[in-house]
Amino acid sequence: MLENGYIVWEGASLLDNSPIFLVLTGFVFPTSNRRTGRQIQSWILQQEFTPTKAAKQGLDHGICGDCCLKMSQTNTCYVRLLPINNIYHKYTRGSYPKFGANEIAILERYRYSIRVGSYGDPTAVPFEVWEPIILASKKWTGFTHQWSQCDQRWKKYLMASVQTQAEARVAQNQGWRTFRIIAPNAPLNENEIICRHTEDDRMQCSECGLCNGASSKPNIVDPVHGLNWKVSNFIKYLNQQ
Repeated sequence: MLENGYIVWEGASLLDNSPIFLVLTGFVFPTSNRRTGRQIQSWILQQEFTPTKAAKQGLDHGICGDCCLKMSQTNTCYVRLLPINNIYHKYTRGSYPKFGANEIAILERYRYSIRVGSYGDPTAVPFEVWEPIILASKKWTGFTHQWSQCDQRWKKYLMASVQTQAEARVAQNQGWRTFRIIAPNAPLNENEIICRHTEDDRMQCSECGLCNGASSKPNIVDPVHGLNWKVSNFIKYLNQQ
């Protein structure tokens, strides 16, 4: 019987060798996230700490690397951590079945779109773990803040997450397409377009699929959004750059 979630991989983080794991969810019950739509979600979490504890105590380097948005940095990450604690607890109880060939076949048959890194940086997990899953899916979206130091094969599947125009230029010169968060009403560069969902909230990531790595498609920007204090923190961060 098809389960909603599966444990895909457990091992040492490629970012700092700490023990982490990868879980996929959404096979039976789609996410309630209106922005992403019907995408399989993927969660990269520390094995030894709940997501909230890891974030609050700065123990999340193994899954978030040097991301400037995390709680121990600017505290502007849009991900709500409390619900993700439930994924962690289910993992520690051993409740997730193993992901295998049958689930790959399901992805190939139904061509589900996958969100590569709903929480956690995808590059913390070996490329060889991800690629069969991505290739079996219809569409994917994915982002990494580790673009300057990760396995460069990721360019064909992930967007480089950047926060400034200078960062965007460096990443693009290295062959990455970029996803840049901007302050409200900030200008776009000539090679950038606004996220389609921001322009029309009926458009979902599962249908759009523009944020899928290297191609001739334009780079994407999105005005910072979320809780007011997080928006304020992000703007302060930008002003310091």
